[in-house]
Amino acid sequence: MVVGGTRVSFRTLLLITTAIGLLALAFTSSLATAWVTSQRTRDLLLAQGTQITGSLARQSVLALLYQSGDNAQEAVRATLAFPDVRYVALLDQRGQILYQRGSGPAAVPTAWELAETSISDGPLLIREDGEAWHFVAPVYTHSGEDGAVPAYAMDQPTPGELLGHVYVVVAKSGLHSIQAKVFTNNILISFGVALLLLLASQSLLNRLTRPLSALAGVMQEAANGRVTTRARPCGPREVATIADIFNAMMDALEASHDALRQHNELLESEVALRTRELVAARDVAIAANRHKSEFLANVTHELRTPLQAIIGYTDVVQEALEDEGLEEYAGDLERVLNRAQHLLSLINDVLDLAKIEAGRMELHLEQVNLRRLLQEAEEGIKPLIQKNGNHLTVVLEQEQELLEIDPGRLLQILFNLLSNAAKFTDHGEVGLHATLSHERLELKIEDSGIGIAPEYQRAIFDEFRQVDGSDARYYSGTGLGLSITRRLCQLMGGDVAVASTPGQGTCFTVTIPLPIELVGPERGTTKESALAEV
Repeated sequence: MVVGGTRVSFRTLLLITTAIGLLALAFTSSLATAWVTSQRTRDLLLAQGTQITGSLARQSVLALLYQSGDNAQEAVRATLAFPDVRYVALLDQRGQILYQRGSGPAAVPTAWELAETSISDGPLLIREDGEAWHFVAPVYTHSGEDGAVPAYAMDQPTPGELLGHVYVVVAKSGLHSIQAKVFTNNILISFGVALLLLLASQSLLNRLTRPLSALAGVMQEAANGRVTTRARPCGPREVATIADIFNAMMDALEASHDALRQHNELLESEVALRTRELVAARDVAIAANRHKSEFLANVTHELRTPLQAIIGYTDVVQEALEDEGLEEYAGDLERVLNRAQHLLSLINDVLDLAKIEAGRMELHLEQVNLRRLLQEAEEGIKPLIQKNGNHLTVVLEQEQELLEIDPGRLLQILFNLLSNAAKFTDHGEVGLHATLSHERLELKIEDSGIGIAPEYQRAIFDEFRQVDGSDARYYSGTGLGLSITRRLCQLMGGDVAVASTPGQGTCFTVTIPLPIELVGPERGTTKESALAEV
């Protein structure tokens, strides 16, 4: 438990609470006992003061009768001999002091106070302050037993003539002394009893908390990972029951731990087995993919040679027919030549893809004038732009004239994106915006064509994938152009992104960081892309 930012044990907290409770109980009982004793002592002292004042009144008859204080000297001296009697005075019928002894108060009793005592026929407490009690008793004349001397008798029901009053002041110093002694003794006795109770409580707490502390230590060891630790059932029955329950829980936990360890060992062996199987399957897949890429490269290479021969011979025959004026047959050969060129383009795409997957695609970095390269791309794509009645706009923003890049691969990227834009746009706008800085080359190819739906924008860069739908099916193609474009951008350390809205057009953005880093040992050598990079 945390008290005031400091962690305190349960035993210490309970001991402190018990000590505070016992001390508070001792102090409260001392105050109560002292108050009761003080009230009883006050009542006794008041009764004593009343008795002393009455006795002085009976002995002061002659002094007041003859108005002579000498006759009361013995009575006054005897009254002052009592403890705490501080002042004695005899007052005549007018309330004037006839005789006094001791340290007098600041004022004598008033006429109203004296009249009140005359009615009472006996001693009366007329005033009380923090230092003393003030008693007054009336003095009357009565005949004595011999008839010669008047006597004062308080017991007779019919009083005689009022001669005056006696005034006695009794100090409270005795009461205060008794109160202090009673309180001191009570507090000492109460604190002593509280200390004994505290020692007894500590002994009882030790019997309870020691087993709990031992059990807490065992639990802490278990929390630190020692599942074999056990508690010793001892102490009160409840603590022993807790220890038994803890031991049963630890037995179950140890059994679960053993079962889990065995399960982990079995799982590790299965994982190792499955891992070896996956590695073997991966190696087989990699080998199969490599063989596939090599097969595609060899097949496409073998197809290109006869196809180029066909294109060459067709071109020669076409020129011969045109020279002889056989335009009808020349037109047929023109269609054959176009299809052959289209087939050669498809074979070249497959060959490029095979090279990339086989890791044999090479970059040849050269110092290139970007403006001239864009003009070359514009001239090469112009027939396809004009075929669909489109308009091409080329904009160049550059901080430098030259950049080091593979011009053939950059032209291939531009041709692929521009041909896509021209193919899917009919009597619209196609724009090429190039930005060259020291840090990067950015190419934006925008069109106002049919656009691409959001759900197909991620799939257009996959091999042999085209957007489904009647609009897309209308246009021919193998679905390799965008895939090869992305692979070439990644080969140069960049990438290509697409943003499109159906019916409004498409924008492809190519970003290539500069300078292009080579993986070869020397700058200017060819770069072979790794499979992980593409």
